[in-house]
Amino acid sequence: MPQGAHRPRKIPRQARSLATVEVILDAAALLLVDEGYDQATTNRIAERAGVSIGSLYQYFPNRESVVAAVAHRLKDGIATPLWRAMSEKPEPDLRSQITGGLRTSIASHASALPLFRILLEVTSRPAAVEWSVDAFRERQIILRKCLNAHAGELRKDFDVEVSSFFLPRMVGSAIDAAILMRPAALTNGELERELTTMLSYYLMGGR
Repeated sequence: MPQGAHRPRKIPRQARSLATVEVILDAAALLLVDEGYDQATTNRIAERAGVSIGSLYQYFPNRESVVAAVAHRLKDGIATPLWRAMSEKPEPDLRSQITGGLRTSIASHASALPLFRILLEVTSRPAAVEWSVDAFRERQIILRKCLNAHAGELRKDFDVEVSSFFLPRMVGSAIDAAILMRPAALTNGELERELTTMLSYYLMGGR
């Protein structure tokens, strides 16, 4: 697939254009869940959205770019509030930070589990890799600030800089794997329990 094949053709800026794109993405998401990827052609997406195929092609060159935009919107809708809360309303202790962050993230993924599963099956890029360089750096800063605020609770040999790079990838990859191969773990408490244990030992050692 050529570089840029997944990118929108035209960036919507006016309210009407933004609304049209949202309608297209809503229709694509519903079609993916209801009928699967093979049936989610650009013609079917446009039909379900109630727009002309020409209107769809104004913004998206192909089906892959529509699906990529659906994935980006879904992930961003979960990640942005989570990272904002970590930045603006940190928990009083590290264990609560771990538990609260994981619980919120897992529950958010579970609420859209069928769509997440399809998107992971048809795209090859893990969640953390999809973040732009600027977004990832911004989240590294937030994570470092949070970890430094709880420095007294971290294990003695803990490296905040290294951890801020690996932690989002570790958690994101575990959630993605569970969605694909063990979806019940997102709703029965298993994923939260295991990740809480892993992160507690990783961050705090045996404390």
